[in-house]
Formats: sequence, C-alpha cells, structure tokens
Amino acid sequence: MSYIVWMNSGKLSREEVGGKGSSLAELISAGFKVPAGFVVTADAYRHFASSTGIAGRISEALAKLDASDLAAVRHATELITGLVREMALPEDLKAEVTAAYEELSSSMGSHAAVRSSAISEDGSAASFAGLYDSYLNMVGADEVLDAVHRCYVSLWAERAVSYRAGRTDAADEAMAVVVMKLVPSETSGIAFTAHPVTGSLDQVIINSSFGLGEAVVSGQVTPDSFLVDKNSFGLLEREIYPKELAIYPHPEGGGGTVEERLSPDRQREASLTDEQACEVARLAADVEKHYGSPQDIEWALYQGTLYLLQSRPITTL
Repeated sequence: MSYIVWMNSGKLSREEVGGKGSSLAELISAGFKVPAGFVVTADAYRHFASSTGIAGRISEALAKLDASDLAAVRHATELITGLVREMALPEDLKAEVTAAYEELSSSMGSHAAVRSSAISEDGSAASFAGLYDSYLNMVGADEVLDAVHRCYVSLWAERAVSYRAGRTDAADEAMAVVVMKLVPSETSGIAFTAHPVTGSLDQVIINSSFGLGEAVVSGQVTPDSFLVDKNSFGLLEREIYPKELAIYPHPEGGGGTVEERLSPDRQREASLTDEQACEVARLAADVEKHYGSPQDIEWALYQGTLYLLQSRPITTL
C-alpha cells in the first residue's frame, strides 16, 4: 500500500490528504504557483497508530472525555502525546517517505518544509489555524521523518484536542503531512480577501515581514500592513512597523532556521514595495475567485517570484 500522494496528481480529498494538502493540490490543478511536494496520507498515520498498538489506547483515553474539564483534557493529552512520541514509525512507511523525499530533492533541492494537514483542518466551519506543527528547512530524510513524527504528536496537543471538542469526532481524527520544497523567501506573509475587523469584502489586507513567514504567523514581529482595493487594486493604506527580527533558513546549509536581529535601519524598511503589495492582493483575489468565498492565504516572495503556500476559508465573518 502506498502512503504517498504527489500534490500535482490532481484534486485530492480531505479524507486522504487533510485540509492543507487538499487545498494545495487543488491550487496546483488550477494553475497557481505552489512549491512542488507530496503528502504523507492520513492512512499513513492510521497505519502508524494501528501497527504500534496505540490506536485503541488513544480511543480509551478520549472515551467520555469532558472537554470542559481542563485537568482531564491535560491528563489525556499528556498520555496520548507521550504514546505517539515513544512509538517509532513503521519501517515500510519510513521507506516510502524516504524514497519520495529523495525524488523531490533530486529536482527541487534538499531543503523541505514539513507541514501538518489534519483531515478536519481548514474547512468552511473552522480553520484550526496554527494548532498543528510545521517544520521549516528540514534537510535529509532523517530530519523529514522526524518532522513527520512530530506532526503526528501535535495532532493530540492539549490545545488541538480542546479546539476540536464538539467540532469533530475524536475517534475519526487523523493527520496527513505535506512535504514541499522550501521557498527561502526574502519577504513573506499573509493576506485576507475580506477585512478581518470591519468585514469589508472589497478590500485585501496584507501583513508582511522579511524572511520566512513563521515570524508573522507566530506573532514574533509586528508586520507591515497594506490595504488594497479589491476592484481597482489601488493601494489605500500602508503602515510600516519596526520589525526587530527575521527568520531565515540556517545560513550554513544545515537544517532548521535561525533568528536574525535586524539593524535599526533595516527594521524600518518596507518589506514590500507598493507594487508588490498590489501583486499579492491580485493573487489573493484570484484565489478567492477560484473558491468563491473569502480566503486567508500565506505567500512568499523569492527572487521576484510570488509563491502561494496555503489558502483557507475565512471562518470569522
């Protein structure tokens, strides 16, 4: 049984590749510039859980769990994450992931982003944004396999289990994992095709900062902000904030990332030109048009090329 699906295989179901994987595969099919990659399917996680014998123990720990009892949730999730962390990935799964990573790296370079893609993630009712782990600049099959394993652990983190309570069937939850080419972005960020505060549907709001998008997504910097009219793609507002740090791939070519403290002058520079901000807005509007609903996207800019890294529905309007 194959536990690997390539993202350029056409539209893929959420049940097979999770919310993130399904969205990225659809965006590739629609012609958007998405980094190449593959998905370790949700069945791979199920194989891991059943072959190690922990599937039943997870079900027992979740049975009749009262999500309002914070102490009980903490106890259950500590037990489950401990079980998942202790168990090794099955050898057949490791072999498939290794072969797929080597194929990807032979044409796209050895630096990969490994990103959780739970089957309940990024749906129209709830986004699950930021609940699960992602690992940037993984180099070599061993690092990729370790990151996949840690994504499995994050499925059962306390905050994830608490958020899913009442939204999904705990017994059916599973984790797929996206492994894609890392874009060593000079600037990156997020964009909303509806204003998250006012609810306006005719504006795109963009947050951006230097380096990889982790600094923006994790809230480690106050990002620059651009407001663009969705009809004319004219810039309405721009706010440039001091950005004290940026996150970059390890400078010596190793795996992982490093935080770089920026000079005072660099902190005050705009991370996007006005023209680039309008280009991001056009990309976001095109994604919204494709899905037919307001979207929250992640993007990266590298050597003049704009990449789409993720899109999820805005669920808070």
